Amino acid sequence: MMKNANKIFSKQQQLEYSAQEVLEELKQGNDRFVNDKTLKRNIDALKADATAGQNPKAIILSCVDSRVPVETIFDQSIGDVFVTRIAGNIESNDVLASMEYATKVAGCKLIFVLGHESCGAVSAACDKVRMGNISALVRKIEPAIDASTNISEPHD
Repeated sequence: MMKNANKIFSKQQQLEYSAQEVLEELKQGNDRFVNDKTLKRNIDALKADATAGQNPKAIILSCVDSRVPVETIFDQSIGDVFVTRIAGNIESNDVLASMEYATKVAGCKLIFVLGHESCGAVSAACDKVRMGNISALVRKIEPAIDASTNISEPHD
């Protein structure tokens, strides 16, 4: 069930989508992105439509990495998804509150955690970097590093 690319989701459309349908739509959007076949959108129409409200279908937790622009890689647009970005994809009370708002208040059907390769925050945790506020962030990642049994260098 693909929504009109030039209209914001209505509440009714959001209610009709299942989590599986949302996931499939994100996968299809990623396929369009990978194959350079992204949808053409009327951004002015979407902005105007968005003034009446929003009913996103998913909340996506992603790293701050600038090489992974969430809406772009899933071929999504204004009003389609909430995005929470934090280095290393770590959870915090604020991230959890954002997810709770997105699902319990705004009606999102899916929480999607997006990882990526060559994460600077994960590398910093592996290297046990200690510097300012980065120290607290990498300490939250280190338990996952310590629990990993098969860590290898990235391949070019």
